[in-house]
This record gives sequence, structure tokens and C-alpha cells, in this order.
Amino acid sequence: MEDNKVFALDIGTRKIVGLIMEKSGDQYQVLDAEMLEHSTRAMVDGQIHDVEAVAATILRIKEALESRLGVVLESASVAAAGRSLKTVRGHCLKSRLHLNEISNDEERALEIEAVKEAEYKLAQAELAEKTRENYFCVGYSVVSYYLEGQAISKLVGQVGAEIGVEVVATFLPRVVVDSLFSALKRAGLQVNSLTLEPIAALSVAIPPSVRLLNLALVDVGAGTSDIALVKEGKIFGYAMVPIAGDELTECLASHYLLDFATAEKVKRSMVTEEQVEFADILGNRLKVSSQELAEKLRPLLEDMTSQIALNITALNEKLPDAVVCVGGGSITPGLTTILAEKLGIVPQRVGIRTVQNLGSIKTDFDFLTGPQGITPLGIAYNYFTLPPVSFIKVSVNGRQTALWNIGELNVATALLSSGISLTNIFGKPGMGKTIEVNGKVKIIKGTLGTPPVIKVNGEPASLETALSNGDNIEFVPGQDGQEASITGRELVSAIEGQVKVNGEYYPFEPVMLVNGKTFDLEQEIPDRAQVNFKNVNSVHNILRLSGVDEYWLKERVYTYYLDDRPITVNWLALEVKVNGKEATLEQEIEPGASITYSRRPIRPCVHNIIEKLNIKGINVRVNGKPVQIERNDLSIEIDGKPATRDDELPDNARISIRREETGAILSDIFRYIDVKPLADSRLLLKVNGEEAGFTTPLREGSEIEIYWE
Repeated sequence: MEDNKVFALDIGTRKIVGLIMEKSGDQYQVLDAEMLEHSTRAMVDGQIHDVEAVAATILRIKEALESRLGVVLESASVAAAGRSLKTVRGHCLKSRLHLNEISNDEERALEIEAVKEAEYKLAQAELAEKTRENYFCVGYSVVSYYLEGQAISKLVGQVGAEIGVEVVATFLPRVVVDSLFSALKRAGLQVNSLTLEPIAALSVAIPPSVRLLNLALVDVGAGTSDIALVKEGKIFGYAMVPIAGDELTECLASHYLLDFATAEKVKRSMVTEEQVEFADILGNRLKVSSQELAEKLRPLLEDMTSQIALNITALNEKLPDAVVCVGGGSITPGLTTILAEKLGIVPQRVGIRTVQNLGSIKTDFDFLTGPQGITPLGIAYNYFTLPPVSFIKVSVNGRQTALWNIGELNVATALLSSGISLTNIFGKPGMGKTIEVNGKVKIIKGTLGTPPVIKVNGEPASLETALSNGDNIEFVPGQDGQEASITGRELVSAIEGQVKVNGEYYPFEPVMLVNGKTFDLEQEIPDRAQVNFKNVNSVHNILRLSGVDEYWLKERVYTYYLDDRPITVNWLALEVKVNGKEATLEQEIEPGASITYSRRPIRPCVHNIIEKLNIKGINVRVNGKPVQIERNDLSIEIDGKPATRDDELPDNARISIRREETGAILSDIFRYIDVKPLADSRLLLKVNGEEAGFTTPLREGSEIEIYWE
């Protein structure tokens, strides 16, 4: 068809309307139209349940129009119902380098960026709520443009360094949109443009010239009651109530025992007739007044209008100036009056909009002249007034996916649109292990996950790879990494080599305890284990590996009392040497070293204490200077009993060394001091102030004086 004509389809819950509209200047003429009702309940609440049945009805409408007008229809403009609708506000603010006039393309690009920001916000919200619903943007409305920070109605033709826009983007679950696309495809049609039913209805029911008022549009269809709000020249919100004409039909069917088709005819007849005749499923003929039918519907109308009023006031944050009703369900007797009651406004401010009020749109088809014609006419009119965003089709793992062409499309967009979550496309790292090694925490990492494999038309690609119509995407998510694994040997990294212990050779090999138990170095260490091991090249470790029992390698602490003075002795029951030199158990050695050890008493002996404290005799003073006289014949008692130097000492033993009985005499002192003789002088000796001779006994603390006279 020519560019000034459009094929529009209103795929409703009860019927499908197809029309071809022609634009000529400021006038819009419906050239032809066709309406068919579904033969079955192929749609419920605006959602396609039987794709083939809906496609067959669309095909019949398409072929009828093609036959009468002699044209070939290849694409259609459609609108989706607002069931499960999500609305998100998006913003975009940009600085401009060139102060030339703002073009249509620049304004549109700004809107697209704002829509993409709204799409991102919705995705983040879904992620935070841990839901897996995949949403598709079906349209948007501009709330306001901004020029240099000031709100303005249009940007095109303006000049400024900073421009901005705020939009209300509308999203539906991908499954709703996919079923719509599938039905069109089966009928041999491409999607020319896609919008939302309330957006389409708004475009004709509330034109921009009256949007300075605060108005609510309510499109009462068969499956849903869609709501849109305008004020101050802007469309600022959408909502949806899942109660509409079908629920009213079901109410009559239940009360009067009717099948759905008969109940639908009764509901329509009550609008134009005072008495309605019909037969129930048992063949009983009934004649009921329209007033009685309206009374049966009133409780459901009360519920439906209450929900509509609640959504309007919540979204608008106050009562609107007026409510404009469209859609076939809006002519249900009593609906506008009850809605006015629920809102608390006068009935005159709730009205029905029909095509007769639309001076610029002309049609000769009766099924388009009432409020039910507003949405199909709006779909076509919207195509001309708001240039459609095109679609491109790509294949993701063999499944065709349509993408709304908002700006640059890439692989990530296609994957999201096909229902693939981008949260886990990269393989997760394998689980790590936390191990406490000798009191310090050590993290053992698992292997890294692999990245996804992405190909576009057989060539390697990434998430950022741009797409064109018809591209074929192959996608394989990344594989998770392996869990951390480490053996005892890998953890300690044993030193290679040998060491000689008492003449025999042994390899370096660590001794490990895991959770307090001896552990085989070839086994895998479990997560959160407590691991303890000595340095692999310590004397302690080598002796342990050579067969020395841990009992002999344990240092013990003994407490003794020497002449009532407490002393502490750290005691190892082994005498250890490395390469011939005394060594400690903690000492580290190199491969090739020689260790020798011999056992000692399990407890210290008396001579060990004497050596430790350097007790070798008695302490005296000679001419005021201290001198110790060594004697091997110390008198020793343990716990009051005589003892020898080789006796073992039990813990807490009381040791007494009686130095006064050592047998030292004054002549012993000359082994420690040098006395030079003086000519014509006599040597004088005194002990404790009294004259003494060489055989005078000495005691602990004796004061000795030696001088010449």
C-alpha cells in the first residue's frame, strides 16, 4: 500500500476489527473495515489462548479487505491489551555541542534513550524481586520535554545547549507479545507498529488540545478495563483492572443458566431493548426486563467501578476533572453512573466518547461509530501521528524473536527478549575452601567458570555485538568452574631430600593433623578443616618420622623448691644433636644433615638442677670480694631425705643443699686468689674477724681477710 495508508488490527477478547485508513492532509478516512467475532473463546482477558484460531480470524479479515480493495496486505499496526501492564518512568538529559536547531531525529533519539533507561530500571526491579518475568516495551508517552531545564511542549526547531525528556514507558510480559506476533505471522502479516490499547484510544479520545485538563480515560473492553491519565498537556500514567465485559457476560450466564454466546447477546440487547427474550441451556424460554438484568449486574458493576476508581485516584493522587469512557463495555447500563458515585463526582463528568465527536476522522461503518470503535481507529490514527518504531527479527538458538528497534540493538537485547536471563550466562567460579592452617585462615579458590559461547551468523561475537534484521544467534551459557580441591601434600609442599637419624636415612615428610587426627597426605582436605603441622624440616618432625614416639618429643615443665625458693625447669627427655652440636626440636635442618639423639630420664636429676643453677660449692668473701669454692661433696637432701647427684626429682620436690658441710678449709681459697709474698713481712689470716690458720673450716658466707704485716 501507499505510505499514506495503514492496515490496523484491533485484536480484542470478543472480536477482531480490521480497517484500512487513509491520511489526506489533516483528514483521516476509513476506506474499508471488517469485524469478526471469535467462534470460540480463543482469547481470555486480552491474552491469546488459541493462536491458530485467532490467526484464522485475522486471515479471514485480511483476505476480505484485500479482495474488496484489490491490495496486498503484508503488515499491520496492532495494539496489546494492558493485562499485567508495567509502567516505568524514564529520563534522559543531554548536553549539545552545536547550537543549531533540534531536529526530529534528535528529539526521537532522546526519547529512545529515556525508554532504554526505563527498561533498565524495570529489569533491576525484577532482579531485586527475584522474578523471572520477561517484559517487552509496547509503547511510551512523552510526559515532558526540557530545554535548558525548563519544561516545553516540543523540542523540534528549538535551540539550546541542554535538552531532556521524561517518558512513561509501558511494558507487557513477553509471552503476551509473542502470542500476538505468532498469530500475525500465521496470518501472513508482519508487525508494522505496536502500541498499547489505552495509548491508541487516548490518541483520538483525548487529543492534545484538551490535555491541559486532568482527565482519565477508561477503555472498558471484553477482557480488561484499561486506564490512562492526562493533565497539564501530558500523559503521565497507565493502569489496568482485570474486570470487564466478559465478567458481566459470565455473571448473566451463571444466573440465568446460559451458554456464553447467548449471555453475550442478552447483555448487548439490554442496551437497546426494554425486554429481552432468550432460552436457557435446558430449553426454557425466558423474558426478562433490561432493568432486571441491570440489577443482576449491579454488584459486579459496583466491584469493577470501585477498582477503576481506586486505580484512578491512586495514580492521579486526587479526583480527576472528568472521566472519558470508551470501549464496548462502557455502554453497559449504569456503568458511568456507578463510576461517578465511586469517584464522588457528578454524573455529568463521566461520559462516553464516540467517533461522532472526532471531526478529523470519517467512517461509514456502524461498528466503528460507537465507543467500541475508538480503539481500532486510534491504532490507525496513532500510526500516522506518532511514527512507529520498527521491528527487526533475529533467531536465537533457532527460535525467531522480534525486537522493538529502540536505538542500537545488540546480542544482550536479543537474549533478554528471547527469555534468556543474563544473570548466570557466565559460568560461576567453583566453590572455594576455607582452611585454618596452624591458626591462620587460608582460602583455596575453585577454578574460574567459562565465558558463554556466542556466535552471530557463525562468527564469534560478544554481548555488545550489534545486530541487523535476520541475524542468526547461537548461544551456549558458560560452564561453572570446579570446586576447590587440595591434598595434604599440595598444602604443605614437602621438601625433597633425606636426613640421617642415628645412622639411618629418612625422607623429609611432614606430619599433619586435620581436625585433631593424623591425616594421610594423599587425601583431600575437607572444607573448614583445622590443619596443624610442624615445619617439614624441623628436628621434631624428622624425629617423629623416624619413629620416635610423641611422648619423648613432648617438653615438660617441672616446679621445684630450692631452699624454699621456687624454680621452674623445662625438661625434654631426649638429648638431641645436629651435626654434633646440641639442637632444639624447633631447629630447622637442611637435607643431608645428621641427627643423633639419646634418651634421658623422664624427669630431671639432682645434678641437672645443680648444673642449671651453677651450684658447685660455697660462697665466701675475700677482702670484700665474692669467691665460690667448688666442692663435689655437696650435702643434698630431697624432701628431707639424703640424695645423690643422680637421683630423679619428682615434681614439686623440695631440695636442700647444705653447704656448711662441704669440708672446705681456708687453704682452699688460695686456688682462687693470687697472694704474692712480701719480704720481711708476715702473712696474717682472719676468718670472720678472728685469726685463723690454713686448716680453719669455711662455711657459706664466711668473711676472709688476708694481708701482710
